[in-house]
Amino acid sequence: MKVSSSYTRLLVSDLEACLQFYKNAMEFKVTIEDLNSGYIEFAPPNMRLALFRRQEMAEMIGTADKPLDAECQDRVVLNFIVSDLDEAYHQLRHKGIKFTTEPLSNPYYGIKTAYLRDPDGTLIGLFQPLM
Repeated sequence: MKVSSSYTRLLVSDLEACLQFYKNAMEFKVTIEDLNSGYIEFAPPNMRLALFRRQEMAEMIGTADKPLDAECQDRVVLNFIVSDLDEAYHQLRHKGIKFTTEPLSNPYYGIKTAYLRDPDGTLIGLFQPLM
């Protein structure tokens, strides 16, 4: 099987809030914005990120009769590499974004990290190599 690059699609409950978060707080360029069909696509550097309404995906794959939300541990983390974690941390906090952790150095993995959540609860990691 030959696999080429693709993109990440987050299935969200509040499409509008997530659109505003990734567009304004994260400052990702919007390439497709179709609120009527429940689909948004962004073009951060070196990747594509899409948002799609969770309920509509459940209907497409035949799982709409299952609960959309269940209390559990995180199942996914969306990771982004940044050149200056402290600067990114302060810029986002200035925009009112709350972090689940302050920037932490992890010499074992050679990275500095901080975690936050988007409006739908998706865990986001910001990473800076510790070279």
